[in-house]
Amino acid sequence: MNKVFVRIIIPIWLLFVIMNFAVPKKEFSETENRMLSKFPTFSIGELFNGKFMQNIDDYINDHFIGRDYWVSLKSGIDLGIGKRESNGIYIGKQALLENIKAPNQVYVQKNIDGMKRFMKRHSQQAYFMLIPSASAIQPQKLPPLAPTWDQKAFINQVYSKLPSSIKPIDAYTTLSHHKDEYIYYRTDHHWTTKGAYYSYLEACKAMNITPRNESEFTIKPQTNKFYGTLSSKSGIQTVPSDVIESYDLGAKATFTTQNGNKVNNYDSIYFNQYLNEKDKYAFFLGKNEPIVTIKTNSNSGKKLLLFKDSYSHCYSQFLTKDYSEIVLLDMRYINTDIEKTMNIADFDQVLFLYSMDVFTHQNQLMKLR
Repeated sequence: MNKVFVRIIIPIWLLFVIMNFAVPKKEFSETENRMLSKFPTFSIGELFNGKFMQNIDDYINDHFIGRDYWVSLKSGIDLGIGKRESNGIYIGKQALLENIKAPNQVYVQKNIDGMKRFMKRHSQQAYFMLIPSASAIQPQKLPPLAPTWDQKAFINQVYSKLPSSIKPIDAYTTLSHHKDEYIYYRTDHHWTTKGAYYSYLEACKAMNITPRNESEFTIKPQTNKFYGTLSSKSGIQTVPSDVIESYDLGAKATFTTQNGNKVNNYDSIYFNQYLNEKDKYAFFLGKNEPIVTIKTNSNSGKKLLLFKDSYSHCYSQFLTKDYSEIVLLDMRYINTDIEKTMNIADFDQVLFLYSMDVFTHQNQLMKLR
Protein backbone atom coordinates (compact mmCIF):
# COMPACT_ATOMS: atom_id res chain seq x y z
CA MET A 1 0.00 0.00 0.00
CA ASN A 2 2.86 2.36 0.90
CA LYS A 3 4.51 1.70 -2.48
CA VAL A 4 1.26 2.41 -4.32
CA PHE A 5 0.89 5.66 -2.37
CA VAL A 6 4.46 6.77 -3.11
CA ARG A 7 4.62 5.67 -6.75
CA ILE A 8 1.09 6.56 -7.92
CA ILE A 9 -0.91 8.79 -5.59
CA ILE A 10 1.81 11.32 -4.79
CA PRO A 11 2.88 11.82 -8.46
CA ILE A 12 -0.77 12.31 -9.48
CA TRP A 13 -1.24 14.82 -6.68
CA LEU A 14 1.95 16.67 -7.66
CA LEU A 15 0.83 16.72 -11.30
CA PHE A 16 -2.46 18.37 -10.30
CA VAL A 17 -0.60 20.93 -8.17
CA ILE A 18 1.77 21.81 -11.03
CA MET A 19 -1.05 21.99 -13.58
CA ASN A 20 -3.09 24.21 -11.28
CA PHE A 21 -0.28 26.76 -11.10
CA ALA A 22 0.77 26.34 -14.76
CA VAL A 23 -2.54 26.82 -16.57
CA PRO A 24 -3.57 30.41 -17.42
CA LYS A 25 -5.90 31.94 -14.86
CA LYS A 26 -9.25 33.50 -15.74
CA GLU A 27 -10.45 36.69 -14.09
CA PHE A 28 -14.16 36.10 -14.76
CA SER A 29 -16.31 32.97 -14.72
CA GLU A 30 -18.96 33.12 -17.46
CA THR A 31 -20.48 29.95 -16.05
CA GLU A 32 -21.09 31.55 -12.65
CA ASN A 33 -21.27 35.14 -13.91
CA ARG A 34 -18.85 36.46 -11.28
CA MET A 35 -15.30 37.66 -10.81
CA LEU A 36 -12.92 34.93 -9.65
CA SER A 37 -10.63 35.33 -6.65
CA LYS A 38 -7.23 36.88 -7.25
CA PHE A 39 -4.07 35.60 -5.58
CA PRO A 40 -4.03 37.48 -2.25
CA THR A 41 -1.45 40.07 -1.32
CA PHE A 42 0.51 38.96 1.72
CA SER A 43 0.37 40.94 4.93
CA ILE A 44 1.40 40.06 8.48
CA GLY A 45 -1.92 41.28 9.85
CA GLU A 46 -4.02 39.07 7.53
CA LEU A 47 -1.72 36.10 8.17
CA PHE A 48 -2.36 36.28 11.91
CA ASN A 49 -6.11 36.92 11.68
CA GLY A 50 -6.51 34.00 9.28
CA LYS A 51 -7.79 36.05 6.33
CA PHE A 52 -4.70 35.40 4.19
CA MET A 53 -5.12 31.61 4.35
CA GLN A 54 -8.87 31.94 3.74
CA ASN A 55 -8.08 33.99 0.63
CA ILE A 56 -5.62 31.30 -0.47
CA ASP A 57 -8.38 28.69 -0.10
CA ASP A 58 -10.79 30.84 -2.14
CA TYR A 59 -8.15 31.30 -4.86
CA ILE A 60 -7.44 27.56 -5.10
CA ASN A 61 -11.15 26.72 -5.13
CA ASP A 62 -11.84 29.23 -7.91
CA HIS A 63 -8.96 28.13 -10.12
CA PHE A 64 -8.86 24.38 -9.53
CA ILE A 65 -8.31 22.66 -12.85
CA GLY A 66 -11.53 21.17 -14.30
CA ARG A 67 -13.55 22.99 -11.63
CA ASP A 68 -16.83 23.07 -13.58
CA TYR A 69 -16.64 19.32 -14.19
CA TRP A 70 -15.96 18.51 -10.50
CA VAL A 71 -18.82 20.79 -9.35
CA SER A 72 -21.22 19.09 -11.77
CA LEU A 73 -20.02 15.63 -10.71
CA LYS A 74 -20.48 16.42 -7.02
CA SER A 75 -23.97 17.78 -7.66
CA GLY A 76 -24.92 14.63 -9.56
CA ILE A 77 -23.73 12.44 -6.68
CA ASP A 78 -25.53 14.61 -4.10
CA LEU A 79 -28.74 14.42 -6.12
CA GLY A 80 -28.37 10.65 -6.45
CA ILE A 81 -28.16 10.15 -2.68
CA GLY A 82 -31.21 12.32 -2.08
CA LYS A 83 -29.70 15.69 -1.15
CA ARG A 84 -31.89 18.59 -2.23
CA GLU A 85 -29.48 21.46 -1.66
CA SER A 86 -26.25 22.14 -3.49
CA ASN A 87 -23.92 25.06 -2.81
CA GLY A 88 -26.72 27.14 -1.26
CA ILE A 89 -29.25 26.30 -3.99
CA TYR A 90 -32.42 24.31 -3.30
CA ILE A 91 -33.23 21.66 -5.90
CA GLY A 92 -37.00 22.02 -6.07
CA LYS A 93 -39.85 20.88 -8.27
CA GLN A 94 -38.58 21.59 -11.78
CA ALA A 95 -36.89 24.69 -10.41
CA LEU A 96 -33.78 25.83 -8.57
CA LEU A 97 -34.30 28.32 -5.75
CA GLU A 98 -31.71 30.37 -3.90
CA ASN A 99 -31.45 29.84 -0.16
CA ILE A 100 -31.42 33.48 0.94
CA LYS A 101 -29.66 33.78 4.29
CA ALA A 102 -31.25 35.71 7.14
CA PRO A 103 -30.68 39.47 6.84
CA ASN A 104 -27.52 41.12 8.06
CA GLN A 105 -29.27 43.65 10.28
CA VAL A 106 -26.23 45.92 10.45
CA TYR A 107 -26.12 46.22 6.66
CA VAL A 108 -29.89 46.65 6.46
CA GLN A 109 -29.84 49.56 8.90
CA LYS A 110 -26.93 51.19 7.04
CA ASN A 111 -28.84 50.93 3.76
CA ILE A 112 -31.96 52.47 5.32
CA ASP A 113 -29.89 55.25 6.88
CA GLY A 114 -28.24 55.91 3.50
CA MET A 115 -31.59 56.30 1.74
CA LYS A 116 -32.94 58.55 4.50
CA ARG A 117 -29.79 60.67 4.54
CA PHE A 118 -29.89 61.15 0.77
CA MET A 119 -33.57 62.03 0.59
CA LYS A 120 -33.27 64.43 3.52
CA ARG A 121 -31.00 66.54 1.32
CA HIS A 122 -33.24 66.40 -1.75
CA SER A 123 -36.85 67.39 -2.23
CA GLN A 124 -38.09 64.85 -4.82
CA GLN A 125 -40.55 62.13 -3.93
CA ALA A 126 -38.75 58.79 -3.65
CA TYR A 127 -40.04 55.21 -3.81
CA PHE A 128 -38.63 51.91 -2.60
CA MET A 129 -39.41 48.50 -4.04
CA LEU A 130 -37.84 45.58 -2.15
CA ILE A 131 -38.26 42.43 -4.21
CA PRO A 132 -38.77 39.10 -2.42
CA SER A 133 -36.99 35.98 -3.62
CA ALA A 134 -38.62 33.04 -5.39
CA SER A 135 -38.22 30.91 -2.25
CA ALA A 136 -40.58 33.30 -0.41
CA ILE A 137 -43.16 33.75 -3.18
CA GLN A 138 -43.18 30.19 -4.53
CA PRO A 139 -42.68 27.94 -1.47
CA GLN A 140 -44.64 25.21 -3.29
CA LYS A 141 -41.50 24.62 -5.37
CA LEU A 142 -39.19 24.13 -2.39
CA PRO A 143 -38.04 20.69 -1.22
CA PRO A 144 -39.90 19.41 1.88
CA LEU A 145 -38.65 20.95 5.16
CA ALA A 146 -36.38 23.45 3.41
CA PRO A 147 -35.83 26.22 5.98
CA THR A 148 -36.87 29.73 4.97
CA TRP A 149 -37.60 32.96 6.83
CA ASP A 150 -40.52 35.39 6.74
CA GLN A 151 -39.63 37.90 4.03
CA LYS A 152 -43.07 39.53 4.11
CA ALA A 153 -42.68 40.45 7.79
CA PHE A 154 -39.16 41.68 7.12
CA ILE A 155 -40.28 43.90 4.23
CA ASN A 156 -43.03 45.38 6.40
CA GLN A 157 -40.48 46.05 9.13
CA VAL A 158 -38.16 47.84 6.69
CA TYR A 159 -40.99 49.87 5.18
CA SER A 160 -42.15 50.97 8.64
CA LYS A 161 -38.80 52.70 9.12
CA LEU A 162 -39.06 54.84 5.99
CA PRO A 163 -39.89 58.56 6.19
CA SER A 164 -42.83 59.97 4.21
CA SER A 165 -40.40 61.15 1.52
CA ILE A 166 -39.83 57.48 0.56
CA LYS A 167 -43.05 55.65 -0.37
CA PRO A 168 -42.98 51.84 -0.24
CA ILE A 169 -44.10 49.73 -3.21
CA ASP A 170 -45.66 46.39 -2.27
CA ALA A 171 -44.21 43.94 -4.78
CA TYR A 172 -44.62 41.04 -2.32
CA THR A 173 -48.44 41.00 -2.39
CA THR A 174 -48.58 41.46 -6.15
CA LEU A 175 -46.14 38.65 -6.86
CA SER A 176 -47.91 36.38 -4.34
CA HIS A 177 -51.16 36.76 -6.30
CA HIS A 178 -49.34 35.32 -9.30
CA LYS A 179 -47.25 32.73 -7.48
CA ASP A 180 -48.31 29.90 -9.81
CA GLU A 181 -47.22 31.77 -12.92
CA TYR A 182 -43.80 31.94 -14.57
CA ILE A 183 -42.60 35.00 -12.60
CA TYR A 184 -39.14 33.74 -11.59
CA TYR A 185 -36.66 31.91 -13.77
CA ARG A 186 -36.22 28.20 -13.06
CA THR A 187 -32.41 28.30 -13.32
CA ASP A 188 -31.56 31.91 -12.45
CA HIS A 189 -31.97 34.18 -9.42
CA HIS A 190 -33.78 36.98 -11.30
CA TRP A 191 -37.47 37.51 -11.83
CA THR A 192 -38.79 36.93 -15.32
CA THR A 193 -40.03 39.80 -17.45
CA LYS A 194 -43.56 38.68 -16.50
CA GLY A 195 -42.73 39.04 -12.81
CA ALA A 196 -41.20 42.45 -13.42
CA TYR A 197 -44.33 43.49 -15.34
CA TYR A 198 -46.65 42.65 -12.43
CA SER A 199 -44.43 44.68 -10.09
CA TYR A 200 -44.43 47.54 -12.61
CA LEU A 201 -48.25 47.62 -12.36
CA GLU A 202 -47.96 47.96 -8.58
CA ALA A 203 -45.32 50.69 -8.94
CA CYS A 204 -47.61 52.64 -11.29
CA LYS A 205 -50.15 53.03 -8.48
CA ALA A 206 -47.58 54.57 -6.14
CA MET A 207 -45.70 56.64 -8.72
CA ASN A 208 -48.77 58.15 -10.42
CA ILE A 209 -48.04 56.48 -13.76
CA THR A 210 -50.82 55.26 -16.04
CA PRO A 211 -50.23 51.51 -16.30
CA ARG A 212 -49.97 49.91 -19.72
CA ASN A 213 -51.83 46.72 -20.60
CA GLU A 214 -49.80 43.80 -21.85
CA SER A 215 -51.53 44.24 -25.21
CA GLU A 216 -49.64 47.54 -25.65
CA PHE A 217 -46.31 45.71 -25.66
CA THR A 218 -44.78 43.58 -28.38
CA ILE A 219 -43.98 40.50 -26.31
CA LYS A 220 -41.30 38.39 -27.94
CA PRO A 221 -39.40 35.33 -26.73
CA GLN A 222 -35.70 36.03 -27.32
CA THR A 223 -34.30 32.64 -26.36
CA ASN A 224 -35.45 29.39 -24.76
CA LYS A 225 -31.93 28.22 -23.96
CA PHE A 226 -31.15 30.26 -20.88
CA TYR A 227 -29.36 28.44 -18.05
CA GLY A 228 -28.77 31.01 -15.33
CA THR A 229 -26.63 31.51 -12.26
CA LEU A 230 -28.47 28.99 -10.05
CA SER A 231 -27.82 26.23 -12.56
CA SER A 232 -24.16 27.20 -12.78
CA LYS A 233 -23.66 27.57 -9.03
CA SER A 234 -25.36 24.29 -8.15
CA GLY A 235 -24.03 22.29 -11.09
CA ILE A 236 -27.56 20.94 -11.64
CA GLN A 237 -28.37 20.56 -15.35
CA THR A 238 -31.61 18.55 -15.09
CA VAL A 239 -33.97 21.52 -14.70
CA PRO A 240 -35.44 22.75 -18.03
CA SER A 241 -33.85 25.84 -19.54
CA ASP A 242 -35.56 29.22 -19.24
CA VAL A 243 -37.22 31.52 -21.75
CA ILE A 244 -36.26 35.18 -21.87
CA GLU A 245 -38.99 37.50 -23.14
CA SER A 246 -38.83 41.18 -24.07
CA TYR A 247 -41.76 43.57 -23.61
CA ASP A 248 -41.05 46.18 -26.27
CA LEU A 249 -43.06 49.40 -26.32
CA GLY A 250 -41.54 50.45 -29.61
CA ALA A 251 -40.18 53.59 -28.01
CA LYS A 252 -36.94 54.80 -29.53
CA ALA A 253 -34.32 54.75 -26.79
CA THR A 254 -30.61 55.44 -26.79
CA PHE A 255 -28.37 53.99 -24.16
CA THR A 256 -25.15 55.28 -22.64
CA THR A 257 -22.89 53.59 -20.11
CA GLN A 258 -20.32 55.40 -18.00
CA ASN A 259 -17.49 53.72 -16.12
CA GLY A 260 -15.12 56.34 -14.83
CA ASN A 261 -14.04 58.41 -17.83
CA LYS A 262 -15.02 55.68 -20.29
CA VAL A 263 -18.34 56.38 -22.05
CA ASN A 264 -20.06 54.06 -24.55
CA ASN A 265 -23.15 54.86 -26.63
CA TYR A 266 -25.67 52.39 -28.03
CA ASP A 267 -28.86 52.73 -30.10
CA SER A 268 -30.95 50.19 -28.17
CA ILE A 269 -31.55 48.95 -24.64
CA TYR A 270 -31.51 45.37 -25.96
CA PHE A 271 -28.22 43.56 -26.59
CA ASN A 272 -28.83 40.66 -28.98
CA GLN A 273 -25.20 39.55 -28.94
CA TYR A 274 -25.55 38.24 -25.38
CA LEU A 275 -28.21 35.76 -26.48
CA ASN A 276 -25.36 33.69 -27.90
CA GLU A 277 -23.31 33.83 -24.70
CA LYS A 278 -23.57 32.20 -21.29
CA ASP A 279 -24.99 35.26 -19.52
CA LYS A 280 -28.10 35.69 -21.66
CA TYR A 281 -29.79 37.92 -19.05
CA ALA A 282 -27.34 40.62 -20.22
CA PHE A 283 -29.71 40.94 -23.20
CA PHE A 284 -31.32 43.59 -20.97
CA LEU A 285 -29.03 46.64 -20.75
CA GLY A 286 -25.82 44.61 -21.19
CA LYS A 287 -23.34 43.97 -18.39
CA ASN A 288 -23.46 45.70 -15.01
CA GLU A 289 -22.14 49.25 -15.31
CA PRO A 290 -21.82 51.97 -12.62
CA ILE A 291 -23.88 54.59 -14.48
CA VAL A 292 -26.39 53.91 -17.25
CA THR A 293 -28.43 56.61 -18.98
CA ILE A 294 -31.48 55.78 -21.10
CA LYS A 295 -32.82 58.62 -23.24
CA THR A 296 -36.19 58.00 -24.86
CA ASN A 297 -38.45 59.80 -27.31
CA SER A 298 -41.11 60.22 -24.63
CA ASN A 299 -42.47 63.77 -24.60
CA SER A 300 -43.15 63.62 -20.86
CA GLY A 301 -40.03 65.61 -20.05
CA LYS A 302 -39.74 63.61 -16.82
CA LYS A 303 -36.47 62.25 -15.45
CA LEU A 304 -36.10 59.29 -13.11
CA LEU A 305 -33.09 58.51 -10.93
CA LEU A 306 -33.01 54.78 -10.24
CA PHE A 307 -30.73 53.18 -7.63
CA LYS A 308 -30.59 49.53 -8.57
CA ASP A 309 -29.19 46.05 -8.81
CA SER A 310 -29.58 43.78 -11.85
CA TYR A 311 -33.32 43.23 -11.25
CA SER A 312 -33.83 46.66 -12.82
CA HIS A 313 -32.32 45.58 -16.10
CA CYS A 314 -35.47 43.90 -17.42
CA TYR A 315 -37.70 46.33 -15.47
CA SER A 316 -36.51 49.50 -17.22
CA GLN A 317 -38.16 48.63 -20.55
CA PHE A 318 -41.61 49.27 -19.02
CA LEU A 319 -40.74 52.92 -18.32
CA THR A 320 -39.49 54.05 -21.72
CA LYS A 321 -42.68 55.92 -22.65
CA ASP A 322 -43.19 57.48 -19.24
CA TYR A 323 -39.81 59.14 -18.76
CA SER A 324 -37.66 61.12 -21.19
CA GLU A 325 -34.56 60.10 -19.29
CA ILE A 326 -33.79 57.30 -16.83
CA VAL A 327 -30.44 57.22 -15.04
CA LEU A 328 -29.57 53.95 -13.31
CA LEU A 329 -26.90 53.94 -10.62
CA ASP A 330 -25.30 50.71 -9.41
CA MET A 331 -23.67 51.68 -6.13
CA ARG A 332 -21.69 48.43 -6.05
CA TYR A 333 -19.38 50.00 -8.61
CA ILE A 334 -19.50 53.66 -7.53
CA ASN A 335 -17.05 54.89 -4.92
CA THR A 336 -17.14 58.61 -5.59
CA ASP A 337 -19.62 61.33 -4.71
CA ILE A 338 -22.34 61.00 -7.37
CA GLU A 339 -23.29 64.65 -6.89
CA LYS A 340 -19.99 65.63 -8.48
CA THR A 341 -21.05 63.94 -11.73
CA MET A 342 -24.75 64.86 -11.89
CA ASN A 343 -27.23 67.41 -10.58
CA ILE A 344 -29.77 65.52 -8.48
CA ALA A 345 -32.19 68.47 -8.70
CA ASP A 346 -32.65 67.69 -12.43
CA PHE A 347 -34.64 64.55 -11.60
CA ASP A 348 -38.37 64.48 -10.96
CA GLN A 349 -38.50 61.21 -9.01
CA VAL A 350 -36.17 58.76 -7.30
CA LEU A 351 -36.67 54.99 -7.20
CA PHE A 352 -34.74 52.50 -5.07
CA LEU A 353 -35.24 49.01 -6.53
CA TYR A 354 -33.39 46.13 -4.89
CA SER A 355 -33.64 42.37 -4.64
CA MET A 356 -33.82 40.81 -1.20
CA ASP A 357 -30.37 39.22 -1.30
CA VAL A 358 -28.52 42.36 -2.37
CA PHE A 359 -30.35 44.68 0.04
CA THR A 360 -29.87 42.43 3.06
CA HIS A 361 -26.27 41.34 2.46
CA GLN A 362 -24.57 44.33 0.84
CA ASN A 363 -24.33 47.78 2.36
CA GLN A 364 -23.80 49.77 -0.79
CA LEU A 365 -26.42 52.43 0.01
CA MET A 366 -24.41 53.54 3.02
CA LYS A 367 -22.24 55.39 0.47
CA LEU A 368 -25.03 57.94 -0.04
CA ARG A 369 -24.50 61.26 1.69
